[in-house]
Amino acid sequence: MRTTTVIGLTGQTGAGKTTVCSILKGRGIAIIDADQVSRDVVDEQKQCLADLALEFSIEILNVDGTLNRDRLANIVFGDKAKLKKLNSIIFPYIIANIREKIDAHRKAGTQLVVLDAPTLFESGADSFCDVVLSVVAPETERLNRIVIRDRLGDAQARARMGAQHPDEFYTKRSKYVIVNDSDLEELRLRTLQVIDQITAEAAQTE
Repeated sequence: MRTTTVIGLTGQTGAGKTTVCSILKGRGIAIIDADQVSRDVVDEQKQCLADLALEFSIEILNVDGTLNRDRLANIVFGDKAKLKKLNSIIFPYIIANIREKIDAHRKAGTQLVVLDAPTLFESGADSFCDVVLSVVAPETERLNRIVIRDRLGDAQARARMGAQHPDEFYTKRSKYVIVNDSDLEELRLRTLQVIDQITAEAAQTE
């Protein structure tokens, strides 16, 4: 059976992680989207939704019993204690689902699997990645991207950035780092160079 290499992909908002992910998809690399997994476990696992409602009250539920994500976001945004509690509830469900997906890829003999996870380190998902790749970018460029992408004011965008970790948090914990400080073509080249290096190193260990 061919060995599967799991690459943890993470980085700050506005750094270009989504673009890197699109480049990797174009290369035919399998992607596990942790944000989509998060949505799926809440929608599909009643116990997870019940745990959230028990902690944050039934006010976070719509009339049909589904999660009202905007209400939940309003409760935890700006309150680190509540955000930490939210993560402690939902992360175990997310981790279990991701493990299942990785196991399926291993059984299928998939060579490379990228786990796209903004909270890779916070959730502990980095523990079952073979290598971690982070995407970082200059603060001014991240600010501009967030303002345009999310249609936020300058103050709102800065507040969102301020709630995240600095570059060093990612660079010190990652074997590979892509600095997105140029144009799209340069980002594509840097991304493919890193993937080629990871692929070559993985082949040497087989």
